[in-house]
Amino acid sequence: MGDIGQLASPLNRIENLCKEILIRIPDELESSFRSEQCIYIVPAALRDLNEAAFTPRVISIGPIHHNNEKLKAMEVQKLRYLKEFFELRVEKEKRGILLTALLSTISEKEVDICCRYVADTSKFNSKLSGDQFVKMVLLDAVFIFELFLRNEEYRRDNSKYQDDFIIGKPWLRAAIRRDLILLENQLPFSTLNELYKLAMSRTDCISLMDLSFRYFEKYRKKYEPSKIILHFTDLVRCFLSFKHPDLKLEKGGPIKTLYSATMLQQAGIKFKALPDESLLDIRAWERLSKAERIVEKKGELHMPPLEIDNSTECLLRNLMVFEQLHYPGEEHICRYVKLLDSLVDVDKDVDLLIENKVIISKLGDSDAVAKLINTLCREMVEIPSSFDPLSRLLNDYYESSWNKNRTYLLSVYFKNVWIGTGTVVGSLILAIALTRFILYFVR
Repeated sequence: MGDIGQLASPLNRIENLCKEILIRIPDELESSFRSEQCIYIVPAALRDLNEAAFTPRVISIGPIHHNNEKLKAMEVQKLRYLKEFFELRVEKEKRGILLTALLSTISEKEVDICCRYVADTSKFNSKLSGDQFVKMVLLDAVFIFELFLRNEEYRRDNSKYQDDFIIGKPWLRAAIRRDLILLENQLPFSTLNELYKLAMSRTDCISLMDLSFRYFEKYRKKYEPSKIILHFTDLVRCFLSFKHPDLKLEKGGPIKTLYSATMLQQAGIKFKALPDESLLDIRAWERLSKAERIVEKKGELHMPPLEIDNSTECLLRNLMVFEQLHYPGEEHICRYVKLLDSLVDVDKDVDLLIENKVIISKLGDSDAVAKLINTLCREMVEIPSSFDPLSRLLNDYYESSWNKNRTYLLSVYFKNVWIGTGTVVGSLILAIALTRFILYFVR
Protein backbone atom coordinates (compact mmCIF):
# COMPACT_ATOMS: atom_id res chain seq x y z
CA MET A 1 0.00 0.00 0.00
CA GLY A 2 2.88 2.31 0.77
CA ASP A 3 4.31 1.74 -2.70
CA ILE A 4 0.96 2.62 -4.29
CA GLY A 5 0.80 5.88 -2.30
CA GLN A 6 4.31 6.82 -3.34
CA LEU A 7 3.42 6.08 -6.99
CA ALA A 8 0.20 8.14 -6.86
CA SER A 9 1.99 11.22 -5.58
CA PRO A 10 4.08 11.82 -8.77
CA LEU A 11 1.00 11.06 -10.88
CA ASN A 12 -1.05 13.69 -9.03
CA ARG A 13 1.79 16.14 -9.43
CA ILE A 14 1.90 15.60 -13.22
CA GLU A 15 -1.90 15.89 -13.43
CA ASN A 16 -1.87 19.18 -11.52
CA LEU A 17 0.94 20.47 -13.73
CA CYS A 18 -1.09 19.66 -16.87
CA LYS A 19 -4.11 21.51 -15.49
CA GLU A 20 -1.96 24.52 -14.60
CA ILE A 21 -0.47 24.71 -18.11
CA LEU A 22 -3.88 24.37 -19.78
CA ILE A 23 -5.37 27.07 -17.55
CA ARG A 24 -2.55 29.48 -18.43
CA ILE A 25 -3.15 29.11 -22.19
CA PRO A 26 -5.63 31.89 -23.11
CA ASP A 27 -8.77 30.85 -24.98
CA GLU A 28 -8.35 33.67 -27.50
CA LEU A 29 -4.88 32.51 -28.56
CA GLU A 30 -4.96 32.24 -32.36
CA SER A 31 -3.31 29.45 -34.32
CA SER A 32 -3.16 31.42 -37.57
CA PHE A 33 -3.54 34.92 -39.00
CA ARG A 34 -6.97 36.14 -39.99
CA SER A 35 -7.40 37.02 -43.65
CA GLU A 36 -8.36 40.63 -42.87
CA GLN A 37 -5.11 41.31 -41.01
CA CYS A 38 -2.75 43.45 -43.07
CA ILE A 39 -1.01 46.01 -40.81
CA TYR A 40 1.94 44.56 -38.94
CA ILE A 41 4.38 45.40 -36.18
CA VAL A 42 7.86 44.82 -37.61
CA PRO A 43 9.56 41.80 -35.97
CA ALA A 44 12.43 42.70 -33.64
CA ALA A 45 15.08 40.88 -35.71
CA LEU A 46 14.23 43.03 -38.74
CA ARG A 47 13.66 46.25 -36.80
CA ASP A 48 17.07 45.97 -35.15
CA LEU A 49 18.76 46.22 -38.58
CA ASN A 50 17.64 49.86 -38.82
CA GLU A 51 14.98 50.95 -36.35
CA ALA A 52 14.76 54.44 -37.86
CA ALA A 53 13.60 52.97 -41.18
CA PHE A 54 10.38 51.71 -39.55
CA THR A 55 9.68 54.63 -37.21
CA PRO A 56 7.75 57.78 -38.23
CA ARG A 57 9.71 61.02 -37.96
CA VAL A 58 7.02 63.68 -37.97
CA ILE A 59 3.51 62.18 -37.93
CA SER A 60 1.71 59.13 -36.57
CA ILE A 61 -1.17 57.50 -38.42
CA GLY A 62 -3.17 54.80 -36.67
CA PRO A 63 -2.74 53.43 -33.14
CA ILE A 64 0.74 51.84 -33.13
CA HIS A 65 2.75 55.08 -32.85
CA HIS A 66 -0.07 57.27 -31.56
CA ASN A 67 1.50 57.89 -28.15
CA ASN A 68 4.97 58.74 -29.44
CA GLU A 69 5.85 61.98 -27.67
CA LYS A 70 8.20 63.02 -30.48
CA LEU A 71 5.22 63.21 -32.87
CA LYS A 72 2.87 65.26 -30.69
CA ALA A 73 3.63 68.52 -32.54
CA MET A 74 1.75 67.29 -35.63
CA GLU A 75 -1.40 66.61 -33.58
CA VAL A 76 -1.99 70.38 -33.61
CA GLN A 77 -1.76 70.37 -37.42
CA LYS A 78 -4.27 67.51 -37.57
CA LEU A 79 -6.74 69.65 -35.60
CA ARG A 80 -6.07 72.61 -37.89
CA TYR A 81 -6.62 70.52 -41.01
CA LEU A 82 -9.86 69.11 -39.53
CA LYS A 83 -11.15 72.63 -38.84
CA GLU A 84 -10.17 73.93 -42.29
CA PHE A 85 -11.53 70.84 -44.06
CA PHE A 86 -15.00 71.53 -42.69
CA GLU A 87 -14.72 75.29 -43.32
CA LEU A 88 -13.47 74.95 -46.92
CA ARG A 89 -15.27 71.86 -48.16
CA VAL A 90 -18.52 71.44 -46.20
CA GLU A 91 -21.53 73.74 -46.27
CA LYS A 92 -22.04 75.44 -42.92
CA GLU A 93 -25.45 73.95 -42.20
CA LYS A 94 -24.18 70.41 -42.93
CA ARG A 95 -21.02 70.46 -40.80
CA GLY A 96 -22.59 69.14 -37.61
CA ILE A 97 -24.47 66.43 -39.48
CA LEU A 98 -21.34 65.28 -41.31
CA LEU A 99 -19.20 65.26 -38.18
CA THR A 100 -21.80 63.12 -36.40
CA ALA A 101 -21.99 60.75 -39.37
CA LEU A 102 -18.21 60.35 -39.52
CA LEU A 103 -17.92 59.66 -35.79
CA SER A 104 -20.81 57.18 -35.89
CA THR A 105 -19.29 55.31 -38.83
CA ILE A 106 -15.89 55.04 -37.14
CA SER A 107 -17.52 53.87 -33.90
CA GLU A 108 -19.41 51.15 -35.77
CA LYS A 109 -16.21 50.09 -37.55
CA GLU A 110 -13.95 50.17 -34.48
CA VAL A 111 -13.77 46.38 -34.05
CA ASP A 112 -13.24 45.87 -37.79
CA ILE A 113 -10.43 48.45 -37.86
CA CYS A 114 -8.66 46.84 -34.89
CA CYS A 115 -8.90 43.44 -36.59
CA ARG A 116 -6.69 44.74 -39.43
CA TYR A 117 -3.70 45.02 -37.09
CA VAL A 118 -1.52 41.96 -36.51
CA ALA A 119 -0.61 43.00 -33.00
CA ASP A 120 -1.80 42.75 -29.45
CA THR A 121 -4.53 45.37 -29.80
CA SER A 122 -4.88 45.53 -26.02
CA LYS A 123 -1.51 47.32 -25.96
CA PHE A 124 -2.93 50.36 -27.70
CA ASN A 125 -6.55 49.88 -26.62
CA SER A 126 -5.45 50.19 -22.99
CA LYS A 127 -3.98 53.61 -23.81
CA LEU A 128 -6.92 54.62 -25.99
CA SER A 129 -10.49 54.46 -24.74
CA GLY A 130 -13.22 53.80 -27.28
CA ASP A 131 -13.88 57.53 -27.67
CA GLN A 132 -10.16 58.31 -27.98
CA PHE A 133 -9.75 55.64 -30.66
CA VAL A 134 -12.66 57.06 -32.66
CA LYS A 135 -11.26 60.59 -32.35
CA MET A 136 -7.81 59.39 -33.43
CA VAL A 137 -9.19 57.72 -36.58
CA LEU A 138 -11.24 60.84 -37.42
CA LEU A 139 -8.26 63.20 -37.06
CA ASP A 140 -5.91 60.92 -39.00
CA ALA A 141 -8.39 60.25 -41.80
CA VAL A 142 -9.44 63.87 -42.33
CA PHE A 143 -5.81 64.98 -42.16
CA ILE A 144 -5.02 62.59 -45.03
CA PHE A 145 -8.03 63.81 -47.04
CA GLU A 146 -7.10 67.48 -46.65
CA LEU A 147 -3.40 66.82 -47.28
CA PHE A 148 -4.14 64.91 -50.49
CA LEU A 149 -6.63 67.53 -51.70
CA ARG A 150 -4.19 70.37 -51.04
CA ASN A 151 -1.43 68.42 -52.76
CA GLU A 152 -3.65 68.07 -55.84
CA GLU A 153 -4.54 71.77 -55.83
CA TYR A 154 -0.87 72.70 -55.34
CA ARG A 155 0.10 70.55 -58.35
CA ARG A 156 -2.27 72.60 -60.50
CA ASP A 157 -1.31 75.98 -59.01
CA ASN A 158 2.06 76.31 -57.25
CA SER A 159 1.11 79.69 -55.81
CA LYS A 160 -1.67 78.13 -53.75
CA TYR A 161 -0.90 77.12 -50.14
CA GLN A 162 2.59 78.63 -50.26
CA ASP A 163 2.05 79.84 -46.70
CA ASP A 164 0.61 76.54 -45.49
CA PHE A 165 2.54 75.01 -42.58
CA ILE A 166 2.96 71.71 -44.47
CA ILE A 167 2.51 72.35 -48.21
CA GLY A 168 4.72 75.44 -48.04
CA LYS A 169 7.67 73.45 -46.66
CA PRO A 170 9.18 70.98 -49.17
CA TRP A 171 11.20 69.16 -46.48
CA LEU A 172 8.07 68.58 -44.37
CA ARG A 173 6.04 67.43 -47.39
CA ALA A 174 8.74 64.87 -48.15
CA ALA A 175 8.96 63.74 -44.51
CA ILE A 176 5.19 63.20 -44.28
CA ARG A 177 5.14 61.28 -47.57
CA ARG A 178 7.90 59.08 -46.19
CA ASP A 179 5.96 58.47 -42.95
CA LEU A 180 2.77 57.58 -44.82
CA ILE A 181 4.56 54.65 -46.50
CA LEU A 182 5.68 53.00 -43.23
CA LEU A 183 4.09 49.62 -42.53
CA GLU A 184 3.34 50.39 -38.87
CA ASN A 185 1.89 53.81 -39.71
CA GLN A 186 -1.28 52.86 -41.55
CA LEU A 187 -5.05 52.95 -41.47
CA PRO A 188 -6.98 50.47 -43.65
CA PHE A 189 -7.62 51.96 -47.08
CA SER A 190 -11.17 50.56 -47.08
CA THR A 191 -11.93 52.59 -43.94
CA LEU A 192 -10.38 55.74 -45.40
CA ASN A 193 -12.30 55.28 -48.64
CA GLU A 194 -15.64 54.83 -46.88
CA LEU A 195 -15.10 57.93 -44.75
CA TYR A 196 -13.93 59.95 -47.76
CA LYS A 197 -17.05 59.07 -49.76
CA LEU A 198 -19.16 60.12 -46.80
CA ALA A 199 -17.27 63.42 -46.40
CA MET A 200 -17.02 64.24 -50.13
CA SER A 201 -20.42 63.15 -51.35
CA ARG A 202 -20.45 65.37 -54.45
CA THR A 203 -20.48 63.33 -57.67
CA ASP A 204 -17.86 65.57 -59.33
CA CYS A 205 -15.33 65.01 -56.55
CA ILE A 206 -12.03 63.30 -57.37
CA SER A 207 -11.80 59.82 -55.83
CA LEU A 208 -9.49 58.99 -52.94
CA MET A 209 -7.78 56.38 -55.13
CA ASP A 210 -6.91 59.02 -57.74
CA LEU A 211 -5.71 61.41 -55.04
CA SER A 212 -3.52 58.64 -53.61
CA PHE A 213 -2.09 57.90 -57.06
CA ARG A 214 -1.08 61.52 -57.48
CA TYR A 215 0.26 61.92 -53.95
CA PHE A 216 2.57 58.90 -54.39
CA GLU A 217 3.19 59.65 -58.07
CA LYS A 218 6.95 59.48 -57.53
CA TYR A 219 6.69 55.69 -57.34
CA ARG A 220 4.07 55.11 -60.02
CA LYS A 221 4.90 53.73 -63.48
CA LYS A 222 1.87 53.14 -65.72
CA TYR A 223 0.00 51.31 -62.95
CA GLU A 224 -3.78 51.12 -63.04
CA PRO A 225 -5.69 49.59 -60.11
CA SER A 226 -6.34 45.89 -60.65
CA LYS A 227 -6.59 44.69 -57.04
CA ILE A 228 -8.01 45.79 -53.72
CA ILE A 229 -5.56 48.13 -51.99
CA LEU A 230 -5.01 47.34 -48.32
CA HIS A 231 -3.20 50.54 -47.31
CA PHE A 232 -0.56 52.97 -48.64
CA THR A 233 2.35 50.55 -48.13
CA ASP A 234 0.46 48.06 -50.28
CA LEU A 235 -0.29 50.75 -52.87
CA VAL A 236 3.38 51.70 -53.32
CA ARG A 237 4.28 48.01 -53.58
CA CYS A 238 1.74 47.68 -56.41
CA PHE A 239 3.28 50.69 -58.16
CA LEU A 240 6.74 49.13 -58.13
CA SER A 241 5.88 45.49 -58.77
CA PHE A 242 2.74 45.41 -60.92
CA LYS A 243 4.77 44.00 -63.82
CA HIS A 244 7.04 41.22 -62.67
CA PRO A 245 8.40 37.88 -63.92
CA ASP A 246 6.41 34.82 -62.88
CA LEU A 247 8.00 32.38 -60.48
CA LYS A 248 9.11 29.25 -62.34
CA LEU A 249 10.92 26.62 -60.32
CA GLU A 250 13.73 25.18 -62.41
CA LYS A 251 15.76 22.00 -62.15
CA GLY A 252 18.97 22.39 -60.20
CA GLY A 253 17.41 24.54 -57.49
CA PRO A 254 17.79 28.29 -56.94
CA ILE A 255 20.85 30.21 -58.11
CA LYS A 256 23.11 30.72 -55.10
CA THR A 257 25.45 33.30 -56.64
CA LEU A 258 25.47 35.75 -59.52
CA TYR A 259 28.53 37.51 -60.84
CA SER A 260 28.81 41.21 -60.05
CA ALA A 261 28.12 43.96 -62.58
CA THR A 262 31.81 44.65 -63.28
CA MET A 263 32.55 40.94 -63.73
CA LEU A 264 29.63 40.58 -66.13
CA GLN A 265 30.90 43.61 -68.05
CA GLN A 266 34.30 41.91 -68.39
CA ALA A 267 32.51 39.05 -70.13
CA GLY A 268 30.84 41.46 -72.54
CA ILE A 269 27.49 42.10 -70.83
CA LYS A 270 26.21 45.60 -71.56
CA PHE A 271 23.83 47.29 -69.12
CA LYS A 272 21.07 49.40 -70.68
CA ALA A 273 18.55 51.65 -68.92
CA LEU A 274 14.88 50.91 -69.56
CA PRO A 275 13.11 54.16 -68.60
CA ASP A 276 9.38 54.51 -67.89
CA GLU A 277 8.91 50.83 -67.07
CA SER A 278 8.03 49.00 -63.87
CA LEU A 279 11.05 48.56 -61.60
CA LEU A 280 10.86 44.77 -61.91
CA ASP A 281 10.53 44.69 -65.70
CA ILE A 282 14.10 43.49 -66.27
CA ARG A 283 14.80 42.12 -69.75
CA ALA A 284 17.59 40.12 -71.32
CA TRP A 285 18.02 38.17 -74.53
CA GLU A 286 16.31 34.79 -74.47
CA ARG A 287 14.25 32.88 -77.01
CA LEU A 288 11.26 31.45 -75.17
CA SER A 289 9.77 29.81 -78.25
CA LYS A 290 10.72 29.36 -81.89
CA ALA A 291 7.99 31.74 -83.00
CA GLU A 292 9.04 34.54 -80.64
CA ARG A 293 11.40 37.26 -81.84
CA ILE A 294 14.41 38.27 -79.74
CA VAL A 295 13.97 41.98 -79.00
CA GLU A 296 17.04 42.46 -76.83
CA LYS A 297 20.45 42.10 -78.44
CA LYS A 298 22.46 39.18 -77.08
CA GLY A 299 24.75 40.28 -74.28
CA GLU A 300 22.54 43.20 -73.22
CA LEU A 301 20.71 43.49 -69.90
CA HIS A 302 17.93 46.08 -69.82
CA MET A 303 16.94 47.40 -66.37
CA PRO A 304 14.55 50.20 -65.34
CA PRO A 305 16.42 52.94 -63.43
CA LEU A 306 16.40 52.80 -59.64
CA GLU A 307 16.56 56.21 -57.98
CA ILE A 308 18.44 56.04 -54.69
CA ASP A 309 18.10 58.89 -52.20
CA ASN A 310 17.81 59.34 -48.44
CA SER A 311 14.38 57.65 -48.32
CA THR A 312 15.19 54.59 -50.46
CA GLU A 313 16.33 52.33 -47.62
CA CYS A 314 13.21 53.17 -45.62
CA LEU A 315 10.98 52.46 -48.62
CA LEU A 316 12.56 49.13 -49.57
CA ARG A 317 12.84 47.83 -46.00
CA ASN A 318 9.15 48.45 -45.30
CA LEU A 319 8.06 46.87 -48.58
CA MET A 320 10.32 43.85 -48.03
CA VAL A 321 9.04 43.27 -44.47
CA PHE A 322 5.44 43.65 -45.65
CA GLU A 323 5.98 41.08 -48.41
CA GLN A 324 7.61 38.56 -46.09
CA LEU A 325 4.77 38.87 -43.57
CA HIS A 326 1.77 39.21 -45.88
CA TYR A 327 2.65 37.89 -49.34
CA PRO A 328 4.51 34.57 -48.91
CA GLY A 329 5.34 33.26 -52.38
CA GLU A 330 4.85 36.72 -53.91
CA GLU A 331 7.91 38.53 -52.56
CA HIS A 332 8.51 40.50 -55.77
CA ILE A 333 10.41 43.40 -54.20
CA CYS A 334 12.53 41.02 -52.10
CA ARG A 335 13.55 39.11 -55.23
CA TYR A 336 14.47 42.32 -57.03
CA VAL A 337 16.61 43.53 -54.11
CA LYS A 338 18.30 40.11 -53.95
CA LEU A 339 19.20 40.40 -57.65
CA LEU A 340 20.49 43.94 -57.12
CA ASP A 341 22.55 42.76 -54.14
CA SER A 342 24.17 40.13 -56.38
CA LEU A 343 25.07 42.71 -59.03
CA VAL A 344 26.55 45.16 -56.52
CA ASP A 345 29.52 44.08 -54.41
CA VAL A 346 31.64 47.24 -54.25
CA ASP A 347 31.56 50.89 -55.30
CA LYS A 348 32.92 50.05 -58.78
CA ASP A 349 29.76 48.05 -59.49
CA VAL A 350 27.69 51.08 -58.48
CA ASP A 351 29.81 53.38 -60.68
CA LEU A 352 29.19 51.08 -63.66
CA LEU A 353 25.42 51.01 -63.10
CA ILE A 354 25.34 54.80 -62.60
CA GLU A 355 27.35 55.27 -65.80
CA ASN A 356 24.74 53.23 -67.67
CA LYS A 357 21.85 55.05 -65.93
CA VAL A 358 20.56 51.87 -64.29
CA ILE A 359 21.08 53.54 -60.90
CA ILE A 360 20.37 57.23 -60.34
CA SER A 361 22.15 58.13 -57.13
CA LYS A 362 21.34 61.22 -55.09
CA LEU A 363 23.56 60.14 -52.20
CA GLY A 364 26.72 61.37 -53.92
CA ASP A 365 28.86 58.48 -52.67
CA SER A 366 29.05 55.19 -54.57
CA ASP A 367 30.44 53.38 -51.54
CA ALA A 368 27.40 54.47 -49.49
CA VAL A 369 25.09 53.13 -52.21
CA ALA A 370 26.94 49.79 -52.28
CA LYS A 371 26.73 49.45 -48.49
CA LEU A 372 23.01 50.32 -48.53
CA ILE A 373 22.26 47.64 -51.14
CA ASN A 374 24.45 45.03 -49.42
CA THR A 375 22.67 45.42 -46.06
CA LEU A 376 19.08 45.19 -47.34
CA CYS A 377 19.03 41.39 -47.58
CA ARG A 378 20.23 40.70 -44.04
CA GLU A 379 17.80 38.51 -42.07
CA MET A 380 15.84 37.84 -45.26
CA VAL A 381 14.64 34.26 -45.58
CA GLU A 382 16.03 32.37 -48.59
CA ILE A 383 13.26 32.21 -51.18
CA PRO A 384 12.96 30.91 -54.75
CA SER A 385 13.37 33.80 -57.16
CA SER A 386 11.55 34.59 -60.38
CA PHE A 387 14.87 36.07 -61.53
CA ASP A 388 16.66 32.69 -61.35
CA PRO A 389 16.32 32.05 -65.12
CA LEU A 390 17.85 35.48 -65.75
CA SER A 391 20.68 34.80 -63.28
CA ARG A 392 21.39 31.45 -64.92
CA LEU A 393 21.48 33.11 -68.35
CA LEU A 394 23.98 35.73 -67.12
CA ASN A 395 26.13 33.14 -65.36
CA ASP A 396 26.30 30.95 -68.47
CA TYR A 397 27.26 33.95 -70.57
CA TYR A 398 30.03 34.91 -68.15
CA GLU A 399 31.39 31.39 -67.90
CA SER A 400 31.76 31.10 -71.67
CA SER A 401 35.54 31.42 -72.33
CA TRP A 402 34.80 32.76 -75.83
CA ASN A 403 32.91 35.76 -74.42
CA LYS A 404 35.69 36.62 -71.95
CA ASN A 405 38.46 36.24 -74.56
CA ARG A 406 36.55 38.29 -77.14
CA THR A 407 35.91 41.04 -74.60
CA TYR A 408 39.56 41.06 -73.55
CA LEU A 409 40.73 41.42 -77.16
CA LEU A 410 38.27 44.25 -77.80
CA SER A 411 39.23 46.10 -74.59
CA VAL A 412 43.00 45.79 -75.19
CA TYR A 413 43.49 45.93 -78.97
CA PHE A 414 40.41 47.93 -80.04
CA LYS A 415 40.05 50.29 -77.09
CA ASN A 416 39.75 53.34 -79.37
CA VAL A 417 40.06 54.26 -83.07
CA TRP A 418 43.83 54.75 -82.98
CA ILE A 419 44.62 51.56 -81.12
CA GLY A 420 42.17 49.67 -83.33
CA THR A 421 43.76 51.11 -86.49
CA GLY A 422 47.21 50.21 -85.20
CA THR A 423 46.03 46.67 -84.46
CA VAL A 424 44.62 46.26 -87.98
CA VAL A 425 47.73 47.74 -89.65
CA GLY A 426 50.01 45.61 -87.48
CA SER A 427 47.99 42.51 -88.34
CA LEU A 428 48.23 43.31 -92.08
CA ILE A 429 52.01 43.85 -91.89
CA LEU A 430 52.38 40.59 -89.98
CA ALA A 431 50.23 38.77 -92.54
CA ILE A 432 52.27 40.19 -95.46
CA ALA A 433 55.56 39.27 -93.76
CA LEU A 434 54.36 35.74 -93.09
CA THR A 435 53.15 35.38 -96.67
CA ARG A 436 56.52 36.50 -98.08
CA PHE A 437 58.34 34.19 -95.68
CA ILE A 438 56.28 31.20 -96.79
CA LEU A 439 56.58 32.09 -100.50
CA TYR A 440 60.37 32.37 -100.16
CA PHE A 441 60.60 28.71 -99.11
CA VAL A 442 57.97 27.54 -101.59
CA ARG A 443 60.03 28.94 -104.47
